[in-house]
Amino acid sequence: MRKMKHGFLLTVLSLIALLVIGCSSNQSSTPSSENNESDANNEGNNQTEETIVIRASTGLPAQHVWLESFIYGWMERVEEESNGRVQFDLYTGGELVPLGGEFDALNAGTIDLALPVMHLYDPHRFPLSEITMIPLTVSGTEVVNNAYHNLVYSDRELQDGKTFYELEMEANGLKVWAMNAGEPYVINTVGKEFKSPADFNNARIRTGSRLSEMFVNNLGATSISMPQTDSYDALSRGALDGNLMSVGDWLSWGFQDLIKYVLEGANIGHFTSVFGMTQEKWDSLPADIQEIMDTAAKELQIAQEANDYMLATDIEVRELVEGEVVFETINDLNDETRDHIMAAMEKTWFSWIDLLEEQGSPGKEVAKLWRDLIIEAGGDVPEKIKEIE
Repeated sequence: MRKMKHGFLLTVLSLIALLVIGCSSNQSSTPSSENNESDANNEGNNQTEETIVIRASTGLPAQHVWLESFIYGWMERVEEESNGRVQFDLYTGGELVPLGGEFDALNAGTIDLALPVMHLYDPHRFPLSEITMIPLTVSGTEVVNNAYHNLVYSDRELQDGKTFYELEMEANGLKVWAMNAGEPYVINTVGKEFKSPADFNNARIRTGSRLSEMFVNNLGATSISMPQTDSYDALSRGALDGNLMSVGDWLSWGFQDLIKYVLEGANIGHFTSVFGMTQEKWDSLPADIQEIMDTAAKELQIAQEANDYMLATDIEVRELVEGEVVFETINDLNDETRDHIMAAMEKTWFSWIDLLEEQGSPGKEVAKLWRDLIIEAGGDVPEKIKEIE
């Protein structure tokens, strides 16, 4: 009896074990539709929330006004609105790519995002973009930012049915946005003053764009082209008499200790730029990330906060050097000298238009567009430029 009970018990236990194993096998091999759906959702969520790391580079110093007034805010907004899905790996001060080398670095895949693309250093690829460096009689931060915004995103056809953006940016395989600009460029020197047309003769002035070279040469001065990163050394050792830049930019480069004379009123254009990536990189980003980046860039570039920041830096520099730097405007000069400067401004417009037209670019059309946008924004241009039809 005991043996029978023992055998029966073993039989029962074996049946129970087989049943448990069978149930477990069925559950693992044939999951329910609910479990399938849950797993699919989890997989999809993991793909959606994948972090996008964008390697960004600028040749500008970390404290540059462009970065502090606009770029840092744009990056923070993109990271925040993407819930951290976008992260920027930022290199500043030319640590990864030197200033002016951003376009080539984008195409080589060294970087994903250029902050900025220095198109004014590259007139062969970006001939029309130079127009913002053309001399103006009345201008300012808010004027140029509104005008430049409307230039970059204009739908006016300039040549072969194409807009400014299509001719300049899309043609170079780029997806970019307009950056904010500061006060107009003026003539800064380490001491040389201009009281007569003859004072411009052989004055060595650093320029960074082809249009600036034209204007300086039209004044009778000597244009010396070099990157802004090299100009401090050249000014300090006497290789240059002066340069062209906005007063608010001095702190970024340390010029507040060098400059002793400023001639204003001949608003020698505004140094503008764009920032962005290759079209190929842009196309690889999710649509919602594209919308976040695009909206933030277009809103912040003309935001009052960005304009105020630029103006504040200009005021800060002027207060810092008060009593140590002579500030003059062209209206302070005698008629002969003032007329000489105005003639150089007008000649620069026509010389640049002729140059671009000879190269097959729509110089006249973009000059008319820029003139109209500047006037609409509250600025002004030389009288003869208003007569261009």
